[in-house]
Amino acid sequence: MTIKHQLHSRRLSSVALGSAALLSLCVVSSAATAQTTPDQPVPAPAPLPVNTRDTPLPPAITIPPPPSAAPADVPATPITADQAAYIALHYQPSIASAQGALTAAAGRTKQARSQLLPGVTVTGGYAESKIVEKAGASSSVIAANAVGPEGTDAIALQQLLFDFGHRSRLASQASALEAVGAYTLTKTQADTVLLVKQNFYNLAQDLRLVTVNADNYRAQYQHLEEARARQVAGIGLVSDVVTAQTAVSNAALQLNIARNTAQIAQVTLAVSMGLDPRTPVKPADSDEPAPPATDLNSLIATALRARPDVLAAEANERASEDALSAARTANAPVVVGTAGYTGKDTVFPPNSGSVSAGVSLSFDPFDSGLTSGRIKEAQGNLATAKANLTSVQQSIASDVAQAYLNTLLADQRVTTAQDGVTNAQVAVQLADGRFRAGIAIFLEVTDAQAALLSAQTDLVNARSALDQSRAALAHAIGDGVGR
Repeated sequence: MTIKHQLHSRRLSSVALGSAALLSLCVVSSAATAQTTPDQPVPAPAPLPVNTRDTPLPPAITIPPPPSAAPADVPATPITADQAAYIALHYQPSIASAQGALTAAAGRTKQARSQLLPGVTVTGGYAESKIVEKAGASSSVIAANAVGPEGTDAIALQQLLFDFGHRSRLASQASALEAVGAYTLTKTQADTVLLVKQNFYNLAQDLRLVTVNADNYRAQYQHLEEARARQVAGIGLVSDVVTAQTAVSNAALQLNIARNTAQIAQVTLAVSMGLDPRTPVKPADSDEPAPPATDLNSLIATALRARPDVLAAEANERASEDALSAARTANAPVVVGTAGYTGKDTVFPPNSGSVSAGVSLSFDPFDSGLTSGRIKEAQGNLATAKANLTSVQQSIASDVAQAYLNTLLADQRVTTAQDGVTNAQVAVQLADGRFRAGIAIFLEVTDAQAALLSAQTDLVNARSALDQSRAALAHAIGDGVGR
């Protein structure tokens, strides 16, 4: 017998054995049924319970407005990101704090400059005196001789003539530090604008997600109605209704989460604007404008000229240089010119007096190392200021480069997300049509709807990322205030 014939014989034997086993199983099953089944017919299985109650969608929770009315320049109508930033510049406490620091720095500058200007001292007085004498060595009688009234006044004038520029350098240092305070105020304003715009676009993003989830809830509810109608008509499955009800419940939950997230974002935006957290702020549907230039090197060059932190670092370097020059002349000779008038008479104001003028010189050549210590300290501060300036310049270039790259990527994400939404919408229409035609299961419809929700969420997130990256780029090049 050939190998082919042997394989054929074995295959026939296997088929025969399988058929015999199947016949035996049917006989055993019939016998068992005959033993366990009563004479009455077997009742039909009870239908699976189907939930006919819809998932309730609670109303949106809103925060009550504050007891006091919002400021007059906070409109009740929707505002743009620039308008929100403008409001923050007037009400944000951090800006008021920076303004107070600048005012204090201006006061110190005025104090330092006063050392270069003439100083005038005016004094005046009136006194009446008596000479008291004893009448005798052993007598307790005292005689008093009146001298009469006496009036005095004096005017003294002092003017610094020469001190090797010591006080002039101190005044220049104070002026440079005042400039640091001014640039710090500008930086605080720019940082506030960026924070407000980020919170603004976060709120706009969350409100758009509320709309997306509301649309998804309505679409899922329509699918549920369709599944119920098909079940009533006898052409649908119970499992389709269950699947649709689950999708509706999840959509309701996601919608409530989106609403709550938007309320929290509104509170965050109001606080960053310096307003009461309960103030209703409505963002307008607007986008952040594109940067003025697209060349990275041009953007970095603009930032190094305009950023307030680099200007503050340069002013701080100048202040450190002035401090070093002042330290080197701390014990230098000081020449002061004086002039004065002194009047003294028995009447006030006196009718007679004297005029004086002079020059004084003071010099402290030996101060036990005090001046050398000041010089060393000033040299260290200057080295630190130079290093800080370099660090700030590098940080600015890094900020601009990162913001530039993030803007390019965000722009690409928006384009891709828009295509994704278009494709997902077509997929939902195809899945729904296939299901109605009876060539697809209901799960394909719910999956396509979930994919559409994901695509729409990605598009909202991409738009918000683009707006925020553009705002960050404007801040990075020093264009965050005054637009």
